[in-house]
Formats: sequence, structure tokens, C-alpha cells
Amino acid sequence: MTSDEDPPSIYVAHDLDDLFNALPTFLGFKPEESIVAVATHGPRRRFGFRLRIDVPTAFADVRKAADEVLYHLHRHRPDGVMVLALTSRQDIARAVLAGIEAGLGQIEPVAIARSDGRRYWVDDVPEFPEEGIEYETSDHHVAIVSAVAAGQEILPSREALAERVAAPSPELEGELAAVYADVWSRILGIMGSDPADLIAAAQADLSETLERIESGAELELEQVVTLCVWLNSGEVRDAIWSEHVQPDPRAWLAPLCRCSRHALELFAPSVLSMTALVAWSTGNGALALMAADRATAIDPDHPLALTMLALLAEGVPPPAWQEREERRRAG
Repeated sequence: MTSDEDPPSIYVAHDLDDLFNALPTFLGFKPEESIVAVATHGPRRRFGFRLRIDVPTAFADVRKAADEVLYHLHRHRPDGVMVLALTSRQDIARAVLAGIEAGLGQIEPVAIARSDGRRYWVDDVPEFPEEGIEYETSDHHVAIVSAVAAGQEILPSREALAERVAAPSPELEGELAAVYADVWSRILGIMGSDPADLIAAAQADLSETLERIESGAELELEQVVTLCVWLNSGEVRDAIWSEHVQPDPRAWLAPLCRCSRHALELFAPSVLSMTALVAWSTGNGALALMAADRATAIDPDHPLALTMLALLAEGVPPPAWQEREERRRAG
């Protein structure tokens, strides 16, 4: 899922051909066997919250899939919605789309259509051609070109997105072990300090790392490992989040993804959870879910990972959570 806080689109979709070509820009990757819902707001139908689910493999799961989409849509209360299915399972997609449309209530169905990647169909239009309408997809379509020009990264598949937070290879683990040993031996003696002293020590130790992240410079391997180790202190992680990450989370997403790919298993859940938080804050719900899932696969009880999974499951937008957290800290 993504949130209403994504960068505003500089592209205007004119027809279903455009919308199906624009699907990768809604998600950050090229979807397959997917149902994508995109909320719209206002008379100009500004794109907002969006989510993706897998197309069910059996008709027995059609109702569950439709209900999942409807649950999140009604929580976000958009003016309208576009629901697009891209799949080889057209009969199942048609049933899911019909269930979604039947449950929209006051939400306007701006566009509800299904495609097999070459043709699309609109089921609620009388006498729509049974063979569908042909269209072409292109990596050079204006929707994708505009999104990339605006700074969006579009990956070739969901699997490619998962690679951004994948575990290090066995070969890399061997290389990392010595670096972690050096960093851990340097930091270990500080870890039991008073929280204020601990945070001050972390800020000093990470000063160059923080400057490099905020300037957009690439981190050295030792800096990546040092950040991974420090993120395993809850007090330090909270301080880094509030003082450095929250003001500009987009600057942190790539460095934290790199940390996730270089985190040994002992340190990985905290690093992955922070990556999930930042990905969700920047509107990249799909990546956030992958990071949080991997964190709980290693540590099923990790508090931040469980919080992220709950926020994603409930479809809570980042501003609502941040306001709640501010009230909690103030009270």
C-alpha cells in the first residue's frame, strides 16, 4: 500500500490505455497478477491512497479479495476510486471487480477495468466488445517517463522490489563478519550507558554518517555496519528517527535499504523495521510490508516490526499515526 503523501503526479491520465500504462508509477514496480485500487479526490480526481493485492487463484477467495479492498477504501473515504486488474485469470478478476463495485456505496467508481496485458475489458459498459480493446504498453509511455523525470524509481517486478531489502549473500556475510566484530567491540562498552549519554555517544559516533546521508553521499561499508549496530538501540533509533529521519525520510530510504541488505541476522530485525517505517512514511507500502515481513520472520515479537504490520494492515496513513504518536508523547 501507499499513502496520500506521495509526491503529486505531474501526469494526467486520459483513458484506460493511459491508466494501465501508469500502473507501475502507482506502485514503483511493474505489477503482474494484481488488482490495484487507486483512490481519487476532488473534482480533478487527484490520485491518493492506493493498494495492490494478488488476484485470487480460486473463485472461493473472490469475496475475501473484494472485502479486503473495500475495507481499506472505506477507511480512507475517497471521493472516487479506480480499480484495475492485470491478470491472465480474467473470470476471477471479473468476479472480484464486480464484488468491489457492488460494495463501494458513496465512493464513485471512476474506472473499473481488467486487462490481460494486451487487451482490456469494462464489464459495466453495455455492448463492450467481447474480444476487448487492444492497447500497447511501453516503458517509454508518457506516464512512466514523467514519473522517472520527477525522481521516481520504477523496478521491473515485485521480486526486484524485494531484493532491495534482501538478506546478504553467504559470501557477503563472510566479508561483513569482521567489520561487525570491529564495530561491535568499539560500541559494546557504551551500550549500557544512561539513555542521554548513549544517544550523545551515538550522535558523535554517527556524525559523519548522518552528514553523508543528509547530503546524498554514499556510505562507506563501515558506516553502513555502524548504523546497523546503533539502530539496535531503541533509544538511539527513536532519536535518529525524530531528529534526522522524520524531517526528510526520502533521503533515508536508499541508505536504509542498503543497511537492510548488509545487516547480519542478529541486527537485521531492527534495521528492517526502521526501513519499513521510512518506506511507509514515503508512501512505499509494498516495500514497507516486505521489510516488516522479513523482520518478523527473524524475530516474530519485534515491537516496531509488529507495529508496522498493524499499520499496513489497517491502511493507516502516516500523518494520522504521527499525530497519534505526538499526542502520546505529549500526554
